[in-house]
Amino acid sequence: MLDKSPIIPLHKSFIMNYKPYSMEWSRRRYLAEAIQQYFDTDASLDVVLDDIASVLEENVEHHKTRAERFQKVLDGLKSLPY
Repeated sequence: MLDKSPIIPLHKSFIMNYKPYSMEWSRRRYLAEAIQQYFDTDASLDVVLDDIASVLEENVEHHKTRAERFQKVLDGLKSLPY
């Protein structure tokens, strides 16, 4: 039988490090819960690494698109006569 007790003790590591309900506290709590889900479902290392890479790639694409839009606006501003 699998033990479903948390691998990462949610009541210790992050609550004492940050003011409760602060941005840092919430960010760490959500990360701890997400990591715990991988352990709870016995996800392979490949799945964990693929998910992390996928999320980062999505963010890169999002920021590239935003940067391109900002560059177009900047280029348009620079082409205006003074």
